[in-house]
Amino acid sequence: MFTIREIIEATGGKLTRGPARASVRGVSIDSRTVRKGDLFIAIKGDTFDGHDFVRDVVGKGIRVVLVAKPAAVKNKNAAVIRVADTIRALGHLACFHRMRFKIPVIAVTGSAGKTTTKEMIAAVLRRKYTVLKNEGTQNNHIGVPMTLLKLKKSHQVAVLECATNQPGDIPWLAQVVRPDIAVFTNVGGSHLEGLKDTHGVLREKWQMTSFMPRRAKVVINADDPLLAAHCAREKKLNVITYAVGAKARFQAKDIGVVRGCRLRLVLEGKTIELRSCGRNNAYNALAAFACGRLLGVVPRAAAKALSAFCFPKGRQEFIRWGRGWLIDDSYNANPVSMACAIETLSVLRTPGKKILVAADMLELGTKSAAYHRNAGKMAARLGVDVIITVGPLSRNIARGAVAVRPDMPVFSYNDACGARTKLREIRANGDAVLVKGSRRMKMEEIVRSLLKG
Repeated sequence: MFTIREIIEATGGKLTRGPARASVRGVSIDSRTVRKGDLFIAIKGDTFDGHDFVRDVVGKGIRVVLVAKPAAVKNKNAAVIRVADTIRALGHLACFHRMRFKIPVIAVTGSAGKTTTKEMIAAVLRRKYTVLKNEGTQNNHIGVPMTLLKLKKSHQVAVLECATNQPGDIPWLAQVVRPDIAVFTNVGGSHLEGLKDTHGVLREKWQMTSFMPRRAKVVINADDPLLAAHCAREKKLNVITYAVGAKARFQAKDIGVVRGCRLRLVLEGKTIELRSCGRNNAYNALAAFACGRLLGVVPRAAAKALSAFCFPKGRQEFIRWGRGWLIDDSYNANPVSMACAIETLSVLRTPGKKILVAADMLELGTKSAAYHRNAGKMAARLGVDVIITVGPLSRNIARGAVAVRPDMPVFSYNDACGARTKLREIRANGDAVLVKGSRRMKMEEIVRSLLKG
């Protein structure tokens, strides 16, 4: 995969000991799973420091290690390469590898819907190509480079979700990925502790284009006002639009809910029925359809791929629950995705009550209380019947709902245990229950508990 000379060239490192003539067949940052023949990169994380395990991996037969501080390696046959920052070195090595391949690389970013959009794009492109994509949410400064390092000659296209929670994340990922097509889902209130406001989010996200060639393709949601306004001034890139309301190159028509829980839409004359009734998923499907068409997937094949698409676990995953539904949207939450989820619950056809189980949305900065209250107001206006909140911030969701409908049943708890008990008490067969909250709130535990009965 790499010679020592290539590793040094890519990372700017220095060989401090060991033979200069060697090669590696893979890259690992985990001492538990590293395989003989791999390059081991010592990454310092929140819990562990890979430098503490260098001696162990060399003992397992690893002959090339990349470090940022002195390593006690006694084996004369082991090569030690020193760099200033091993995380940056990982990115530079991934970029070096990415540039070996003359294939389309698509980067997906935005405030909400990134993972579902990435998965939909991959599903559409698989109708014609062999696709590499990040698994799960390996979408940060570690996961994206590690995904790129999996590129093989058999891959014909790569689809990479790229996320941020502080200024500088996206510019770095853009430098590593060098996308040929950049997809923007939306811009809204997310990670505001670091990015301050939605304009800060837009500035950060748009940095994904900073290492793209002139006239490269940028695929945007034209219904998003911030994206639309920004792109109206964009002259250097080839902007491809998709939309439900605004005029766009790829526009959904005849949108409606069918069979109680499916969203139907028509694209280029082909009918698509998504396995979710959330209108936000029309945008995810539009982005995927657009990428497919740009890379030569015919409309019929793209439509079939989207109609067959199964939503990722914890992202508006519809689970039949007796005569009703459990909507598992527990993976994460911010104001944009919370609004989408509430709208999905509101349009779902079910014989019973519509119950929102909502936990805190984190990292929203000084406007956190207002964002939570707005979510509650929206739920009340759209006809949600009962709200159960988990955590101190989400009590503002309850307050917002009661401000709109004073008689609305709301129940607030500090942890998931009380919420589970109340839900079991009030839930009837035929009810639809939406579970949503930020990642650290662990709302998936409520879902698992409910499904166990």
